[in-house]
Amino acid sequence: METVGLILFLGFGLLIILPFTIIIIVLVVKGKNQSWKGRIVDKNENEVEDEGRVSTYYSVTVELEGGKERKIAVDSKKYNEWKVGDKLEKKKGESWPQKV
Repeated sequence: METVGLILFLGFGLLIILPFTIIIIVLVVKGKNQSWKGRIVDKNENEVEDEGRVSTYYSVTVELEGGKERKIAVDSKKYNEWKVGDKLEKKKGESWPQKV
């Protein structure tokens, strides 16, 4: 009887964990397969307080060569290094765009 309970527990666990794992893998692969060029048109810094702890989130808005805009979450180092007007290029196979 304990074996059946363990099998059911593990089965339900897999039903929950497996889809999330697949989604994460698909998103990472999709992101690495993209390539684009653009120019930073805006920078945003948002502070969120949760249970007395303040977290800061950084993002830049990039206008792509085709005219579309893409908002990218970045770390504080990239946020401070990159300026509005800087040109970025995201090459296929790389995780992050580089300043050009």
